[in-house]
Amino acid sequence: MDINEKVKLAKKGDDNAFYELINERKAMLYKTAFLYVKNKEDAMDIVSDTVFKAYISIKKLKQPEFFNTWLTRILINNSLDFIKKNKKVVSLEENKSFHENDNLNTHENKEDVLDLHKAVDKLDDKYKTIVILKYFQDMTLNEIAEVLKCPLGTVKTYLNKALKELRIELIEE
Repeated sequence: MDINEKVKLAKKGDDNAFYELINERKAMLYKTAFLYVKNKEDAMDIVSDTVFKAYISIKKLKQPEFFNTWLTRILINNSLDFIKKNKKVVSLEENKSFHENDNLNTHENKEDVLDLHKAVDKLDDKYKTIVILKYFQDMTLNEIAEVLKCPLGTVKTYLNKALKELRIELIEE
C-alpha cells in the first residue's frame, strides 16, 4: 500500500494506517527534533506532541501527497515553540552523546562536527530550519519550499545567507 492510500485510510479513521505512516517516519522525526533541542527526552517530547497533533488534525489534510511536508511542518513548529518556551541552553555534555553516535574516527573530525553543530545552533531560526532540512534531512530546495510554504527563491536566499554566516562563524572558531 502506498503513502497516499495510507493517508486516505488514516483520514477516514484507520488507526493502523496512521500508525504505519508514523512508524515509517519516526527516525526522521526524532533526528530532526534532536537537531533542534540536542536532548533525547526533549526530542521525544516534541515527536510525541507532533504525532498527537497530526493524529487529531489529519482529517484537515487536503492532499494526501503532502503528508510528509505537512508532518515535517508540524514538527518544525513544535520544535521552535519548545525552544521559545524553554529558552534552553544546551550543555556540551548533552551535545556529547549525540556526537558519540557519529561514525567519525578522529578526535579532530568530532571537534569539527561539534563546531558545525554549535554554529548551526547560532543561526536565526529561519536559516537554521533550512540548513537542517537541506543538509541533515537531505531535502531538496523545492521540498523545503513546500514545507515552509514560501517561494523557492526565498529558500535559496536564506540558504545562501545561512551558509555565509556559517562560513564566518567556522572561520572565527
